[in-house]
Amino acid sequence: MDTSFSFQKYSRRAIKYLIYLVIIFILVIAIFSFISKQPFSFSALFRPGTGIQIAIFLLVISAIYPLIGYTTKKVFLNKSYQDDSATIEDILARNNFKKECTMGDYSVFRHKNQFLRAIRMFEDHIVINHTDNPIILEGQRKDVYRIARMIEYAIREKES
Repeated sequence: MDTSFSFQKYSRRAIKYLIYLVIIFILVIAIFSFISKQPFSFSALFRPGTGIQIAIFLLVISAIYPLIGYTTKKVFLNKSYQDDSATIEDILARNNFKKECTMGDYSVFRHKNQFLRAIRMFEDHIVINHTDNPIILEGQRKDVYRIARMIEYAIREKES
């Protein structure tokens, strides 16, 4: 598991988000059609030629989101990972993550809630590279930053 840019991961995420956006778009169109109580007509909902614009919009959003929605973050520890691993694993457990596996210098954590995992298209894992200090967290931006702050706070409080 390398924390550098992986075109394979990026492609997989972009395709998943394209499918996700298309499903959401279809649901919104279906709701509008149902509320209006008239038969579905694409031309009644959109101007002529809008189909290409919508397709381009969905493609661009699905291409950009994996670049900004996922990140890596370094977290400095005062001790080694082995010394602070119980604290780190406890923080992840309190945030509903369970350890899936450990592969050498990497630990993989997955969210426990299956519904949330499905909404996140099963791209919910947090990978911790504990090769050296600082450790490197990789995953969805909001989870990585939140957990990194919690780890930093816990380590600081533990030393006080």
